[in-house]
Amino acid sequence: MTMCSSAIVMRPALRKLSTRFASTHTPDNLQAFREINKLASEGKWDNVNNKPKLFLLGRDKAEAYSTFMKINKSTDFFEQSSWGMYMKVIWRIVAFLSAIKLGVVAYETVVPEEKRLHYKYRHHGDHH
Repeated sequence: MTMCSSAIVMRPALRKLSTRFASTHTPDNLQAFREINKLASEGKWDNVNNKPKLFLLGRDKAEAYSTFMKINKSTDFFEQSSWGMYMKVIWRIVAFLSAIKLGVVAYETVVPEEKRLHYKYRHHGDHH
């Protein structure tokens, strides 16, 4: 029996391909996506951001976030919640304003008042 050389080459490649697909689809992983599909059909899942909806309360929120934590492997603080992208913007604005305030306080502390307020302390001449 002779085998075609392409069949000999293809057989190990197919074996690798089939084991790769088999290893990525674990039953637990599929269960998480089944729960996401159920939540999306109930209107509890934001499909655009792939996170729970923003204004969920009570048991719905707990159910949606438990499913979200199954698929979310990020350790970033802002990625742990649906509000993360909004919190990140607010955090950056607060950090920017705090840096400006820190610069102003440092300037007032380091530079003497006579230098900072030279218009206030300038000499107007002899007339009052």
